[in-house]
Amino acid sequence: MKPFAALWYIFSLLRILIQGGLGERKRILEGITNSVRARIEDAEVALSCIPIQQSKKRKRDDDLLSWVTKGRELVQEAKILLGQVIEACPEKKERVEGESIFSSQTWEKLVVINKLINTLSAHEKEADVLFRCAFSGNQAPDHGNIIPVTNIFGQQALDALDQLQVLLRSDEIGRIYIHGIEGIGKTFLMKHLHNCVLKWAEPEKFEFVVWITIPRQFSIERVQDAVAAALKCDLHSDDDLNVRAKTLSDMLARLGSFVLFLDNVPEARVSDLDRIGISVPAAGSKSKVVITTRLTYVSEMLDSFGTVKLDRLSDEEACELLMNEASPSGRMRCDSMLNSIPGLLANLCHGVPRTIVDIATCMRGIDDPREWKNVLFELGRTPISGDINRA
Repeated sequence: MKPFAALWYIFSLLRILIQGGLGERKRILEGITNSVRARIEDAEVALSCIPIQQSKKRKRDDDLLSWVTKGRELVQEAKILLGQVIEACPEKKERVEGESIFSSQTWEKLVVINKLINTLSAHEKEADVLFRCAFSGNQAPDHGNIIPVTNIFGQQALDALDQLQVLLRSDEIGRIYIHGIEGIGKTFLMKHLHNCVLKWAEPEKFEFVVWITIPRQFSIERVQDAVAAALKCDLHSDDDLNVRAKTLSDMLARLGSFVLFLDNVPEARVSDLDRIGISVPAAGSKSKVVITTRLTYVSEMLDSFGTVKLDRLSDEEACELLMNEASPSGRMRCDSMLNSIPGLLANLCHGVPRTIVDIATCMRGIDDPREWKNVLFELGRTPISGDINRA
């Protein structure tokens, strides 16, 4: 590395440390890792649609497969690194919090995390080009493919799924919004809805069921490329955005009845769907667009459209989800005193399923009460007292 480049890199790291330190970079790494994981799922669904004999003849599809393989490796590397940073060890927590931001250990962790963030970001950008051309030789999207997803959990989610299916069957609703805070389960629920729609029988069945994950770095052109890849529609990168939008709109019009699932549309970009080429389906057309977004005022802003809001889990459901995902032994489940520890852990998650599952994943298969207490202490938000100390 050239001297000037090395100095600039060191200066950048110092600025990062001052702005947020290790905790902030961990949050950014989690975000980009989740984004790449979502793009991998999209690519795997897309690749499953290609006949084997056809895929062997097309280098671009092999390139997409290589991208998926490399992406899995990077996601696994990020998962291991994040696990090391949040390892449940009180002594380590105290030591890390007491370190200077210039200590060798903190500096080494920051360098590794920052390098992986840059690598994941570059890898995600590669997907845009690959998705744009991977299926450009085909004339129409496939009917749709089942998306792997774990069993649905909680009465609220079941009720919301029933409500969404009713909205999809309505001739008066063209666009449906699933909204709620981050990590509440919007994407999870929409995957279940997507799979349910594929199993519908005539005459309710849609001709095409298409899933699209909106790129994390939103732009009209990037989203148009993602939609075009899913629809197997040719778009020219040098065309005007309005021309590209007209091409996509015409393609959708030719599909007949379809349901388009758009995952993770930013709050400020909901109104940009028309500019992308995804207009509101006309009344009675049977075509639908289903969108997940964190937009909290969607029902007020778009009261003519169907909306479903997801709320936090109840305390009982949060504890049940934690125990189901962690899968501790029967001995631990039967110990009422020990069960209070998972209950307090679940309460710290404030009813957000993603947070609950993250903690449960770290505790999976662990039966030692001391390790559960250590995690509770590590989170640092609930005092350990009373019966818990005697567990």
